[in-house]
Amino acid sequence: MERLLAGLLATQRGCRSMMSVGAALALLLSATNAAAQATVDTHVPVSAVLTNPCTGEAFQGSGFIHVKVFQVLDPNFHVSMEANVESFQGVTATGVRYVVPEQLSSHTIADTDAVPANGTDEEIAQLIRQGEDGSLVTGDDFFIRISAHFTYNGNGDLTASFSDLTTECR
Repeated sequence: MERLLAGLLATQRGCRSMMSVGAALALLLSATNAAAQATVDTHVPVSAVLTNPCTGEAFQGSGFIHVKVFQVLDPNFHVSMEANVESFQGVTATGVRYVVPEQLSSHTIADTDAVPANGTDEEIAQLIRQGEDGSLVTGDDFFIRISAHFTYNGNGDLTASFSDLTTECR
């Protein structure tokens, strides 16, 4: 479990770094873009070694991270970012195949002086074991959900925040 979480967190840090770069680019680009148009829209190749804590199997794989950033600067700053892992597939040393769908989203609204502000982050990831051979009847797919939220009032005081992590073998 520790290796999986470390791997997911490393991937997550990479996604968040990429999302931060996207947010910075969004701030630098013209505010004339329509709200429905992505300011940043890119695909980045990614590879990782992950461990399924439900089975103890390590697997190596690759895919793409698709990042989109949407921004609006009027009447206040509003940025939405999403990153989706696409076509990530991996295989264990014994030939067991995995697919890893993952979705990250971030949504922030702030006045031009930075307060009040609120933001919400959500991540859902799955490690789906393919080609069931009957040795594991149930509980061989790993699901993880991470969510967080913050709200600052007009005085800059933190008035609400939470973060939640849930994991499950199905």
